[in-house]
Amino acid sequence: MPRVDLYCVIHKMLRAELFETAAMIARTDFADPTQRGALSRRLKQTMDFIEEHGGHEDSFVEPSVRAADPELASRVALDHRTLTMQGRAMMDLLANLEGSGGDDAVQVGARLHVAYSAFLGAYLTHMSVEEREVNQALWAHHTDDELAQVRGALQGSIPPPRFAEWFVLMVPAMNHQERVGMMTGMKMNAPAPVFEAMSALAEEALGAESWAKVAAALPS
Repeated sequence: MPRVDLYCVIHKMLRAELFETAAMIARTDFADPTQRGALSRRLKQTMDFIEEHGGHEDSFVEPSVRAADPELASRVALDHRTLTMQGRAMMDLLANLEGSGGDDAVQVGARLHVAYSAFLGAYLTHMSVEEREVNQALWAHHTDDELAQVRGALQGSIPPPRFAEWFVLMVPAMNHQERVGMMTGMKMNAPAPVFEAMSALAEEALGAESWAKVAAALPS
């Protein structure tokens, strides 16, 4: 039976966001104020999710990692600090972009594209370390029940409106089996009104056909 994985689904969602933002930066006409504005909103959304996710890991996952492998936990914590500084430097570039126009905006946009590409590469490497090395340490030292408690505490700390914002991006990034697993857990454990509300969000995010496939696989 697969072990409880604290990283898989959320990292799928973050990769999807990161890749879509990378594509948007690549094709943006930085001389166009409308396109600059759209990119600014998109990049801020992506980086808000990234920073919030890092905080979740530091608060809820890091203690379990440190108990399993203190050296690895310290390396991951250093990665988090480095990525935070890298991300904030990139957002400073975005602020410069928002205050510029014309040829200046084109030049700042080119620098932003390079900075984002560097951040993306570093962040993908960091997620891979968590998925390979950190998961192995967690699985070697903690039971699935313990890891499920960590996940529950983390998710429970997120206010419902914000959790809904995460959810509508996570569900399309999952495969069918992961969607069924998540929705089954909600159906079995959440109050009926909560399950119904999340089902409506999932249907909106996936579309009627994909949601129908998930709904048909849920326990009666």
